[in-house]
Amino acid sequence: MDRKSKIITFWVLTICGFLAHTITDAMPAFWGESIAAMQPPASTGMIAFMMIVSYLIPVIGILFTIYGGKICKTINAVLACIMAVFTVFHLSELFQEFNAAQLTIMPMMSIVAIIMAKESLKMRKE
Repeated sequence: MDRKSKIITFWVLTICGFLAHTITDAMPAFWGESIAAMQPPASTGMIAFMMIVSYLIPVIGILFTIYGGKICKTINAVLACIMAVFTVFHLSELFQEFNAAQLTIMPMMSIVAIIMAKESLKMRKE
């Protein structure tokens, strides 16, 4: 598999990981449990930030990988590194509030993001 295909696959896996992350928190509703958060509702800014991280950045990364030249490869590498840092920090939240279900998703998301960043930096250097 060529490097571009790998990077695109990693971006798609990142989107799927965020979907699984969200679905995991919503699954108890199917068994009649309340999934309402004890905190106040999230602000519009926080929701927009999460949509940027979970959808917009990966889509930009995919498009830049497919169609981009040298500058787009650099931007893709930067976005991949940001995603790697974000997923590792998000994984570290499990130390504050342990969630066994998220423990099945977040470590793999972090590994995928780190590998994606490494491959993106290699593609940038080519």
